[in-house]
Amino acid sequence: MNRQKTRKLNKYTIIEIVFFIIFFFLFPIFTDIEYKLKENPCEQCDQEFINIVIHRLVFGFFRVMPFIILYRFLLHRLLLKKKYLWFLVAYIAFLFALDLYIVYVEYWTISKLSFLPGTIAGDAAKWFKAKDFFHFSIIYIINETLVFTALAYFISYAKQEERMNVIKQAKLQADLNYLKAQVQPHFFFNTLNNIYSLALQQSPQTAPLVERLSGMMRYVIYETTNQKVALQKEIDFLKNYVDVETVRYNKNITASFEVQGVHGKAGIEPLLLLPFIENMFKHGARHETGRGFIEIIICLTGNELTLQTKNSKPAVAAKQEEKGLGLENVKQRLELLYAGTYNLSIQDEGSYFEVILTLQLN
Repeated sequence: MNRQKTRKLNKYTIIEIVFFIIFFFLFPIFTDIEYKLKENPCEQCDQEFINIVIHRLVFGFFRVMPFIILYRFLLHRLLLKKKYLWFLVAYIAFLFALDLYIVYVEYWTISKLSFLPGTIAGDAAKWFKAKDFFHFSIIYIINETLVFTALAYFISYAKQEERMNVIKQAKLQADLNYLKAQVQPHFFFNTLNNIYSLALQQSPQTAPLVERLSGMMRYVIYETTNQKVALQKEIDFLKNYVDVETVRYNKNITASFEVQGVHGKAGIEPLLLLPFIENMFKHGARHETGRGFIEIIICLTGNELTLQTKNSKPAVAAKQEEKGLGLENVKQRLELLYAGTYNLSIQDEGSYFEVILTLQLN
């Protein structure tokens, strides 16, 4: 977290440094050169251009310092924190301090730098001796202040947006973890109840199913802590779940599980598809008295994943059961993870129940 915060701070610091360099050095240099070319063209201007660059670099170096103080302290610590009265007082004091700085630090120091071209040191000496009340244009300084105020607000807004995004991402992850945590015990209770029923019947399938459940539990406990798992692993888990359930209801249903186009690079959020498979057995096979069916097709085309499930409905409608977590849970997860990139179609017909889910894997 500290590394991430440092990286963000460095990013904004770089933006500020680049802005100051452009504003105090590059813009003045290019402006003077453009003015020289338009107003006073000459055949051999190399020396004049060099003098322009030196002049702007030297004066820019001194001029940038008080504006760093203005930007860092007056704008960020007073204006952005809505201490308007203190900002106004500090800004008036800044203008008087700026005039003293320009005269007794900037002009005086530059006038003493003998290695500079004569015109630069001479100009500084002349301005140092000037008797003006303010050695700068107040309108120009206010204009510069407005520019840096805009920069300060932009940086502040960008930082606030990033903080909000971090908070939203943390809340999103917390919501997903909560929903996923609901799925796990729900799945375990259902599967253990199924194996318990087989154990009461002293079925020879009990021991193999316990072993298979053990593998499924390892997957749920260790693999699903990741934000994503390999799609193939998720499908293998779903196949094991279908096999466990089919053993219990093999007298009442026929089950088919078809997979198309799935490759090793595809990933998906764990346990996202499980509620659709669970519902097929919970609301279909469990109450089937005749000969029912369950059909599952998972197809991956490019980045588009399609899940199609279809199961028969019992000839005699089962009594109304308490509404479970399944579909509501998975709808919330889909909305959090794939908002705008998924489509869920549910058809509840007289003799069958069909679900078609398509989503774009990230």
